[in-house]
Amino acid sequence: MTGTFHHRQELLRREAEVQLRDRPLPSWQKRVLHRFAAERDNGWYPLLNQFAPHTPRQRPDLVLVGRMGVLVVLLRETEPDWEDSRAAFVWAAELLAGASIGSGMLSESVLRTVVVHPIEHTGRKGRSADHLAITEDELDRLFKRGERILTSDEALALAKHLDSRTFDLTPIMWNSQRIPRQRGGVPEVLQEPVAPSARRPFRDWRYFLDDAQLGAVRRSYSGPAQISGPAGTGKTTLALHRLAYLARRGDGKLLCTSPLPWIPARAAARFGRMAPELAGQIEFTSLHAWARDLLAGRGRAAEVDEREVRRAFDAVWSRDVVLHGLRNSREYWRDEIDRVIKGRGISSFDAYRTVSRKGRGGQLPSDFRSHAWRFYCEYERELSERGVFDHNDVLKRALAELERRPLPRQYTGVVVDEAQELTLIGLRLAHAISGAGPDQLLLVGDGQQQALAGGWRLAEAGISLHGRGEALRHDYRNRAMLLERASQVEAINRFDEGPSLPLSAALPVRGGGQVVEWHGRDQERALLCALLALDDDSSAAVLTETESAAEHWLRVLRDAGVAARELASWDGRDTTDTLVGTYLHAKGSEFRSVFLPVEPTPPPDTAEDRETHQRRRLTAMTRAQDLLWLAHPTTP
Repeated sequence: MTGTFHHRQELLRREAEVQLRDRPLPSWQKRVLHRFAAERDNGWYPLLNQFAPHTPRQRPDLVLVGRMGVLVVLLRETEPDWEDSRAAFVWAAELLAGASIGSGMLSESVLRTVVVHPIEHTGRKGRSADHLAITEDELDRLFKRGERILTSDEALALAKHLDSRTFDLTPIMWNSQRIPRQRGGVPEVLQEPVAPSARRPFRDWRYFLDDAQLGAVRRSYSGPAQISGPAGTGKTTLALHRLAYLARRGDGKLLCTSPLPWIPARAAARFGRMAPELAGQIEFTSLHAWARDLLAGRGRAAEVDEREVRRAFDAVWSRDVVLHGLRNSREYWRDEIDRVIKGRGISSFDAYRTVSRKGRGGQLPSDFRSHAWRFYCEYERELSERGVFDHNDVLKRALAELERRPLPRQYTGVVVDEAQELTLIGLRLAHAISGAGPDQLLLVGDGQQQALAGGWRLAEAGISLHGRGEALRHDYRNRAMLLERASQVEAINRFDEGPSLPLSAALPVRGGGQVVEWHGRDQERALLCALLALDDDSSAAVLTETESAAEHWLRVLRDAGVAARELASWDGRDTTDTLVGTYLHAKGSEFRSVFLPVEPTPPPDTAEDRETHQRRRLTAMTRAQDLLWLAHPTTP
């Protein structure tokens, strides 16, 4: 068999030599092309630039299409300038833009740039930010490593697409009208007879997008833009592809941030799997961490002592009698300060007396607003006496610092994920960081998943979208039965006035799924049995509304011998552990199986609390891809 294989390769090399003999190529480039031609039977389709060896500097000499993706190849004696390498990539990417191959629209992550040098090359080799550099004796690295991205039919379809889109590239060793049958491959008719989107449920988010997603990734926005859509429609995926798209077309730094501190870390892990060569161009950090770093870099105090801040609030709360009488909830008044007064940057009672308390439920009478304002002033005095400041102070000081002295070099783009959780002061800071120029600011969010109190209007931050909004609709995460069940949750959208769709309007891409509605008395045993019955490779999470319940279930799982870890500290990297955490900490993640146990907590007693509970529960339910396990209280 081995002898036959090498004989076949030699025949292909000779055939390529005949086909290329009239081309005035350097001998080392001919050897490289002969080697590429020998991969024809393995499903690789080379297309040679017709101007080679006098290919323009910013064009590839060769494009190679196969099951491991598309290789944009530069055959160069010396290392090309990064501008040339990047321009060659962009040229090929533009030719492939919008190519549909059954699994969706092709994304640029399918492409890789490779620079091949002659064997005697002694310069830099290996991976840089723009390309992989190898010598001609290392070509096996291209064919023996890497994930299979495309099917045989998809690779051929892309090769034909390139052949039809430009006269600059011409097929070598294959013909668009007559393709030799491949040897050793699995016939497509014997493969699993399901739609590509169902056969590849979620793994290929790096490589394929739908037309709405791809359009938003590549669109040029004249100012700030907004991406919305129900859970599972690929908003974060779109944002990451947008960052990669911008990074490949410029040399500036980009920022991916969020008001929730764990979101950027999980986004960074995903981006690292999608486009590791670009990771150095993207800064992933929370908005508060960014503000602290700015202040620290300019010699200003920036650390927040969480314990002392909590003690300052508790000291004022223990002395209050009026607000207890209106609403005896520490967290409610904590949110009033954090999300309304300080979160909006309000500095006078006159401003607070008339401000809209969007997202805060019923109206707060004027006399109680005066009590709330006095409570706030006492809290500020407590902070001052203790010599500390809170997270809102950090954002406010960072905003003032940018107004005093802008950044020396502007980011080329800023993406804010979970934008619905921003305070108004946070939104203003994000806008100040990004500026208002074209393609500078992209807000990503969904009001049905808003988990924190408060709200705002874009105009309050000086932001106008002017129609620069996209609403996604196709759900790629949740199977149809799970989506139908989650859509029954009445989660009211109080977020802004931009384009949006409710979860009930989402269109499931994947059918089926399993929803288990469990009723009984021993839910610990029932949940453990269901969890242990999962496949070994099934990612799973147990989600709760409160942190105390999460701590309880973490103990239960560990006591039962289940490998479990806290969701709050998870950075998004692949893990076989069962993750346990709150509905809030589940944001920015998805799992094949999700378990929602009953918690011994009283039901929400106000309309605002009920709305928040429903939005958080919808968020938790829509983390599940294939299985959703719901426990229900059982009366004695």
